Amino acid sequence: TQITEVIGMEGDVIVTQDLMRYEIEGEDANGKLIGRHVSTGISKPHFWDRARYYGEEKRLAAALDEMEKTS
Repeated sequence: TQITEVIGMEGDVIVTQDLMRYEIEGEDANGKLIGRHVSTGISKPHFWDRARYYGEEKRLAAALDEMEKTS
């Protein structure tokens, strides 16, 4: 599972960029999935200016910084 932003169009093709993905690490005793959200390394997504406009730039930066980076 990923969280992906739509960047735009190139002709008839929708251009996307993955921001994070969920890595499944297993299941607990009740069968519930255990995992974590992992950053793809994108530090400034295309919607950054919109987050700034709405006063959410610092919260977005903090959320992106808190995620583990993929190797």
